[in-house]
Amino acid sequence: MNIALVFDGLQIGGIERVGADYAKILCELGHNVTIINLMPQLNEMEKEFPKTCRFKHFYYPRMATVAQYAQLTKKGFLGTLVYLAAMVLMPTVSFAFKSIFKIKRLINNDYDIMIAFSGHFNDLDFVARNFSNAKHKMCWLHGALYSYSLISYGYMNLYNKINNLIVLVDDAQEECLMYNKNLKLNINKLYNPTFINKKVVNKTNVEKLKKKYGIFLLMVSRFEYPHKDQYTVAKMLEIIRTQYGANVDLVFVGTGPEEAKVKRFVSEFSIDVQKHIHFEGSKMNVQDYYNAAYMLVHASVAGEGLPTIMIEALAYNLPMVVTDSKTGPREILGENEYGLLCKVQDPIDMAKKVNSLLSNKNLYMNYKVKSKERLMDFSPEVIKEQLKDIVSKIGSDKE
Repeated sequence: MNIALVFDGLQIGGIERVGADYAKILCELGHNVTIINLMPQLNEMEKEFPKTCRFKHFYYPRMATVAQYAQLTKKGFLGTLVYLAAMVLMPTVSFAFKSIFKIKRLINNDYDIMIAFSGHFNDLDFVARNFSNAKHKMCWLHGALYSYSLISYGYMNLYNKINNLIVLVDDAQEECLMYNKNLKLNINKLYNPTFINKKVVNKTNVEKLKKKYGIFLLMVSRFEYPHKDQYTVAKMLEIIRTQYGANVDLVFVGTGPEEAKVKRFVSEFSIDVQKHIHFEGSKMNVQDYYNAAYMLVHASVAGEGLPTIMIEALAYNLPMVVTDSKTGPREILGENEYGLLCKVQDPIDMAKKVNSLLSNKNLYMNYKVKSKERLMDFSPEVIKEQLKDIVSKIGSDKE
């Protein structure tokens, strides 16, 4: 089949890495895969996709979609007025973009399935409004259906037009559908696979990292609060060093809009604590950091979907302490079966859990063993078979 994956940019990030993994699986299944990038200037991750993929670029921002403005109704009367104005104006703007796309004929062939993979308003709208002809439509929800329904009803309208949904977790899904009876959706649950343990680890670099940082805790995430909460993790490091006397460092890998604020937050700590918190920026060789780290720490306030970072850490047998945010962490770790959950926005509880792994070698080694066990559920081989069945069924359905 001819399959297109549509992305809201391909910068370095979890969704983009997962997209590259799925593109690889679809290619291995024998499909012809095209990648459509709606933010052409964001293209760092394109080199991570299979070389057999075709790339098409077309600028289509979220601000051009009506759905982008739906959540303004939550802001009261003025927000509702803006949304009503958007309902009048944005269809014309979107139609203009669609016309330009058609005129340029950037994509000359039709598709059997077109997938809105980023799950943002622009790639969802691009697919829902048939910018390119497709027999069937799909979209990826990087979390649970109810999470998106809480953010904006604009998502629900687009999901209804697309019909075929992939969710990572199905928490509260029945309740969501019960209270939104107009939704007629075909929903499949599918975990994200990980190929990261197939990447080559630079052993020399691993040793350099260990020598530079000693025993260190690792957080790999964009700086984008509240979806990522580096503040809680940084405060935990201060507590673990000053109150528990643990001689460990903390390494942040990633960049993002909140990075400068987090650095200012850390600058208020004592010099003795500051010098043990390190900002490494974005890294393409993140596998070296997983290999060198002693433990993964991760925090979120607004919800996680199914954190790619946690699945990647499993591939390197990294014990982890993660905030029990909705949704995802508990889906992966269970009731502390495969790692330790801590309270959201509670650095004291996180420090307590981190210290339990630092001070109890048997507990630490138990989670290293458990990581291998849990990783099997996210293996590419397992996910490939599940995806094959889903794509085959959707592709064979009558229009």
